[in-house]
Amino acid sequence: MWVEDLPNGKYKYCERYTDTKGKIRKVSITLDKNTTRAQNEAIRLLFSKIEQKNKKQEIEDEKNDVSKITFYQVMDQFYEINRQTVKAKTNKLKRTIKNRIMEYIPKEMLLIDTSSNFISNIIEDVYYKKNFSYSYAYAIKSNLNQIFDYAISKDYLSENPMGRVKIKKKVVTFKDREKNKNKYLENDELKHVLYEMSIINKQNSLMLEFMALTGLRFGECVGLTVDNIKGNIITVNGTWDEVSQSKTTTKNIYSDRKVQVTERCLEIINERLEYNKTKGNNVLKKDTYIFSNERGVPLTLNNINFQLKKVKSDKHLTTHIFRHTHIAMLTELGIPLKAIMERVGHNNPQTTLSIYSHVTEKMSENILKKLNKIDLRF
Repeated sequence: MWVEDLPNGKYKYCERYTDTKGKIRKVSITLDKNTTRAQNEAIRLLFSKIEQKNKKQEIEDEKNDVSKITFYQVMDQFYEINRQTVKAKTNKLKRTIKNRIMEYIPKEMLLIDTSSNFISNIIEDVYYKKNFSYSYAYAIKSNLNQIFDYAISKDYLSENPMGRVKIKKKVVTFKDREKNKNKYLENDELKHVLYEMSIINKQNSLMLEFMALTGLRFGECVGLTVDNIKGNIITVNGTWDEVSQSKTTTKNIYSDRKVQVTERCLEIINERLEYNKTKGNNVLKKDTYIFSNERGVPLTLNNINFQLKKVKSDKHLTTHIFRHTHIAMLTELGIPLKAIMERVGHNNPQTTLSIYSHVTEKMSENILKKLNKIDLRF
């Protein structure tokens, strides 16, 4: 211990000590006197202060001991922050993924124990054993990757175990190929479905026809307002989020687009607006939703899909099949892939190719007709 004289006539008693991490620290106290009694009191107070600081640091070190952090603690931290950066609908989807992850990982499991092998076993069980789709397994893998990346950013881990986790797609079977063909409707099938739907609900049938003629996603379609229509061009600049009950930004920047529509599409829009008037929406404001219910709120996905289940068809009917059908229509017309992608708001060609590459029966017939006209004989 040493003593320093202060300008105000008091005395500063100082002492050095080594903290819990081996670093040299300094503590001090100020007393009025520099007597033997004061020095003894200073020693007592200084060592008491050192003891308090070491205890506080030990508690902090215990809290920050990454070897004792559980996977659940990191996962909760990640989702809490991520929740504030994505849309309500995305949050809902992420919650389902989180619940699936929680089925496999014990609550007490330490973060450092979540090895590549452990994670691979989870993905393999989901995809190869329980036969969930590749996209679902990939979503789980992607979420886990984000959680571990977050752990690295917080210095909880030095390496992401997901780097060695791979998912190899299963061999495509004849059944799988038939499923791909079932992603869209042939022209006669589309007419049948729309007719059946018109018997169930005429207005909803019009909306599905509109989707088939424009390729809009369901949320984009029901999110259309009067000010999105200018002549024969519709501006897609938002999507209806049923979770937050509000119009939000589109899926990505590629989804913001202008789409030219046919005369039939304009007829459907006018018919819908007239129908809205009869339901009490007499004043058509700029922000009036075109495909809405009697309260002026956009139609709901679950309700439309529920009604589609009543339609007799060999194919699995959801609203998304009408978007795929539009891609198939454009393919059949010989429209280039890039032009199709721009029209439907795709940024990944693989997404479009999943429909584009499955040539319709009508196209196959046209190819055969053209080949039959070729004569290579001398």
